[in-house]
Amino acid sequence: MIEAEKPHEIGKKARKRSNGGCITCKIRRVKCDEGRPSCDRCASTGRHCDGYPAPKEPVPVAFVMLVPTSNPPECHSVSRRAFQYFHQVCAPALMNYGTRFFWNQLVLQACHHDESIKHLIIAASYAGARSEMNMTCSVTAAPNDGSLYLSHYGRALKLLSHAKSPDPGLVLMACLLLILCDELQQNSFAALQHMLAGRKILSSCSSGIRGQGNEIINEIAPIFSQLELHTGEIYRHTMTQPPSLAIPRNSLHDLTPSRQSIHELPTARFANLDAAAESLSQIAWGCASLRLDSLPPQTRFHVVPALTIRLNDWLNRFTAFEPTNEPHWSATRTKQQLLRLYHGCLVTLSRCAPFDQETAFDAYLSNIEQLMIGCSHMISYTTTRLIPILFFIATRYRSASCRRRAIELLRTCGVDGQILAKIAMKVVKIEEKKVDEPITSSDIPETNRIRLVDLDIDARGEFYILRFRRFPYREPAPLDFAAVPTQGFSWNSDMINLTHPVSLLKAVRDFDFTPFWNQESPAFGLPRDISQDF
Repeated sequence: MIEAEKPHEIGKKARKRSNGGCITCKIRRVKCDEGRPSCDRCASTGRHCDGYPAPKEPVPVAFVMLVPTSNPPECHSVSRRAFQYFHQVCAPALMNYGTRFFWNQLVLQACHHDESIKHLIIAASYAGARSEMNMTCSVTAAPNDGSLYLSHYGRALKLLSHAKSPDPGLVLMACLLLILCDELQQNSFAALQHMLAGRKILSSCSSGIRGQGNEIINEIAPIFSQLELHTGEIYRHTMTQPPSLAIPRNSLHDLTPSRQSIHELPTARFANLDAAAESLSQIAWGCASLRLDSLPPQTRFHVVPALTIRLNDWLNRFTAFEPTNEPHWSATRTKQQLLRLYHGCLVTLSRCAPFDQETAFDAYLSNIEQLMIGCSHMISYTTTRLIPILFFIATRYRSASCRRRAIELLRTCGVDGQILAKIAMKVVKIEEKKVDEPITSSDIPETNRIRLVDLDIDARGEFYILRFRRFPYREPAPLDFAAVPTQGFSWNSDMINLTHPVSLLKAVRDFDFTPFWNQESPAFGLPRDISQDF
C-alpha cells in the first residue's frame, strides 16, 4: 500500500545547498551570504571571516577518459598516460608544420569529437616515446607496447574507412597524425601516401562557407602546402594557394574559439636573388656552427631550435619574391632553382649536422635523392655552383649508387670539382672498408662513418692530409688521418695554388656556398680550353 503524503509535506520543495560559503560559516554550519571579500554574517557577529576555499580547477577537456569503460583498468591507465605524454611532450615540439594552436589545442580538442583522432593521438604517443627512448612518462612500460600502438593505429584506420560523410577537416587532421605516426615508425612510404591523400582531399573540395569555418582551413591546409613545398617527394617551384574546404555545420569548426588571426603577418620579400642568397648564406653558417647535445628531430614536424623557423621564413619570403613567368631555360630561373636546392641541403643539414648521429641523414632519403635529380637536370646549365651540393651528397649520404653519381658529376665541375671528387672518393673508401657489398645507407654502420675536420698539405707537397673523426665525432674522439695524393689530376699542378684545396674543403664542409654562387674561387680563372677537358 502506498503511504499517503503527510499534510505538512504537501507542497514542500527541496532546498538546494550552496557550496560557495566561507570557511568560517561552513565550520559553524550556518548559511553564508557569500559576500566578498568577507561575508556580512561574520562581520555582523564580530567574527573573523577566513575567506573562501580556492576553487577547484576543472579537469582539462583533453584529459577525459580515453578508452571505453569496458576496457581493463590497466589499459585505461596506460592510454591516459599516453595521451598526457602527447599533451606535454609531443605536441609542444611539433611546430615545424602547423601552429602551436593547431597541435596544442585544436588536435587535443578534436579527439573528443572524433574517435579516430583519439586513437591516433595515443598511437603517436607510443611511437614517439619508443623512438625518443627518453620517456618522461611510463607510456611504454607494458611489454606489449608494440601491440598497443598497432591496436590504436588500426582502430583509427578502421573508423576512418567506415565513416559516413566524414568531416573533411577531421579527415585532414587524421592524415597529418597518420603522417606523424608513420614517420615516427620510419615508414616514409606510408607517410607519403597519407600526404598525397591529404592533398587530394584539398584539391577535390570546392569553396565552402565563409567565416569561422575558414579559420580551421587556415590552420590545416597550409600545412599540406608546406609539406608539398619543403619535401622532395612532391617538389614544385611555386606554391599555390590551397583551396577552401566546405565544412559542414556543427562539425570541427565548432571547436575553434573566436580569434582575430591565427597566423603571423607575412614577412617582407627579398629585393633580388643576390639578397636572397646572402640571407640563406647566414643560415648556412648557423647550420655549420650549431652543436646540440640531444637527439635529432624524430620527424619533419619537429623543430630544430634556432634553425627551423629561419629556414621556413626564408622559403616563405623567397616564394613571395620568386617570379613565376620566367622561362625555364633562363639564367634567372636557373638561379631560382639553384637557391631552392641550397635551401633543401640546409633543411637536411639543420636537422642532422648539429647532432652526434651521422645515421640521422638516412631518414632524409627522398630529400637527398631529389637534390641529386635536381643537380642532374641543372648540370648542363651550371657546374661551379653545384659543387657544394654534390659534395654534400657524396660525403653525407651513404647510398652507394647515389654518392658515386654525385662524385661523377663533381668530376665535370672544373678543377675544384675534380679536387673535391678525389677527397669524396677517399671518404667513400674509408666508410665502406670491411663492408660487404654496400648498397643502401643502412649498410654503413655508425662506427664506420666519419666527419671531416680539415685538410693540410705535407712538407713536400705530394699529399693532402685529410683529418676526420669517427663516432662520436667531437672531442675527445681522436683525430684520424688519410693521405690524398696531390698528383694524378689531369692538369699541371703549377696552374693551381696547392693550398687552395684547404680553403675549398672548409667551404664545402661548412656548406659556405657564397664563393661558388659568386664564382670567385681562384681555380675559376683557368683558361676555357683547359676547363673543357674536365
